[in-house]
Amino acid sequence: MKKIVLTLFLSVSLAVYSQTEAEKFTSSIEDTHQKSTFLSKKYISYKIDIKFGGKDYMKGTIIQEPGGGKIKILKEDGATIIFDGSNVYGKGIPAKAKGGARFDIFTWSYFLGLPYKLNDKGTLWSNFENNKWGKENLSTGKLAFASGTGDAPDDWYVIYKSKSNRLEGAAYIVSFGKGKEAAEKEPHAVKYNSYKVVEGIPFSTNWTFHLWNLKEGYTDQIGEVSITDITFINEVDFTIPEGSELINAPK
Repeated sequence: MKKIVLTLFLSVSLAVYSQTEAEKFTSSIEDTHQKSTFLSKKYISYKIDIKFGGKDYMKGTIIQEPGGGKIKILKEDGATIIFDGSNVYGKGIPAKAKGGARFDIFTWSYFLGLPYKLNDKGTLWSNFENNKWGKENLSTGKLAFASGTGDAPDDWYVIYKSKSNRLEGAAYIVSFGKGKEAAEKEPHAVKYNSYKVVEGIPFSTNWTFHLWNLKEGYTDQIGEVSITDITFINEVDFTIPEGSELINAPK
């Protein structure tokens, strides 16, 4: 019996110490946010209200697979955007807004799912250190992406986690449509506030967006997102509506 206990103890100890720094950092966030439970769900639906620069940007409902394989946005203005797992389609999207529609389908669902995306294919981790976030110094890691990952592989994030391993926020750049060099001149941050537990899973229901620099952390607020009516559902129709147009990634 003692031998079995000792063997188990050594096995657990070796497993702990064999973890890389990236694995320790990301797994602590994933565990706190109940990743396995979240990914066991079929679909998640939530209402979203986005404001930037003091103006309404988008209101509607987002329905997505937990892993982001399929996503649908039903905008309050009647427009529909769908990612069917391969392509993005839009109906009721003005020609000048098509690039924005592709940005929307991936961006807001990604921010909701960020605690569960830390080990997606193509993720690259570095720079584990403590950095200022408001009045605190929090543990951070830098997330970048391998070439060819998604629409914007030049994007990067600095992920901030609390002492209780909750995702507190992330600094990021948006290279989509403008390139890395231009994006790095104005990095932003999302701050996750007002967590609510739904079926055992914590979700931030208020995200504020800020200007950001590494020395000070988040600074002036530039936008805000409210999330309501978070529910898990089992059936979603991802049929592409008649009259929809294919929205390709920018070249």
